[in-house]
Amino acid sequence: MIWASFALPVQADIVDARCDIYPKGADKPSGRYLCVLSQHHGYVTIDRADGVYYDFHPTQGEPGQYRDGRNQPVYQRSGLGAKGMIFEMSDKSIYVLWDTSVLAEP
Repeated sequence: MIWASFALPVQADIVDARCDIYPKGADKPSGRYLCVLSQHHGYVTIDRADGVYYDFHPTQGEPGQYRDGRNQPVYQRSGLGAKGMIFEMSDKSIYVLWDTSVLAEP
């Protein structure tokens, strides 16, 4: 397992981003959404523009490990470098990317 530190661009607590949703085992996203990522005292929320909301609370003493609202494990993974971060859940992975230009209207 590879753990990543949690860092937001420009050291903000709230940042606009793009969320690509990958079902477990998929190599292409099932959806791409504008989203807002928020971090406060180790807690992470992701609020997608389509109304889906994720709330992750930290696991004590376990960097990069969280629990979701159903008390299921969530792991923060590396792999995007400065481009964003990945949250792996039991049924999907959420790729949070700082570049939202892919979703821009032509």
